[in-house]
Amino acid sequence: MIVQMQNIRRIFGEGAARVVALDGIDLSIDPGEFIAIIGASGSGKSTLLQILGCLDRADEGSFFLDGRDVQSLSGSEMARVRNETIGFVFQSFHLLGDRDALENVSLPLEYRRGAVSSTRPREVLERVGLLDRITHRPSQLSAGERQRVAIARALVKEPRMVLCDEPTGNLDSDSGDQVLDLLSELRDELNTTLVLVTHDLQVARRADRVLTLKDGRWHA
Repeated sequence: MIVQMQNIRRIFGEGAARVVALDGIDLSIDPGEFIAIIGASGSGKSTLLQILGCLDRADEGSFFLDGRDVQSLSGSEMARVRNETIGFVFQSFHLLGDRDALENVSLPLEYRRGAVSSTRPREVLERVGLLDRITHRPSQLSAGERQRVAIARALVKEPRMVLCDEPTGNLDSDSGDQVLDLLSELRDELNTTLVLVTHDLQVARRADRVLTLKDGRWHA
């Protein structure tokens, strides 16, 4: 298993403002699996994705990622896991506007320890079909192209797992389908575990397994 979670709870606030965002979540994911997590706003899916991505820590429960006990890691150790193990693809792309496509894709490697091939960012951009756009800044790219740059940035580190938060949310249907096709192809080629959070059941049906969250719990 690349992910093993048991009885994960995450609570925000106190007293009358107390919100149980996740309430006893169990989750196991195999290497190379494609999982979709769906749910309405407030269901807990974004909180779960943040914990999976080592951006947040559960209040209770156990979480092992690729054999490491995440609950016992320090903040700096969690940052290292994020950089070396996990890639992220967001709805809003999160590209730096003053950098071109090649520079955006190269950015994660600036924080990677050890030698990394200087040709890797160019190779990944070629794989996502943007070799002719490497000197273009985000404002010069379409929404679909920006999301493909974001996918290349997520994959340049060769992560064990890629987390996608509504990756088609800002795209038209054709661009969204192209992005989903690309994610599926790259997952198969690289045997990368793919976890996708969405409110769109049609998007979720692309996955090997679809899980539904409601009020912080799995819902059949």
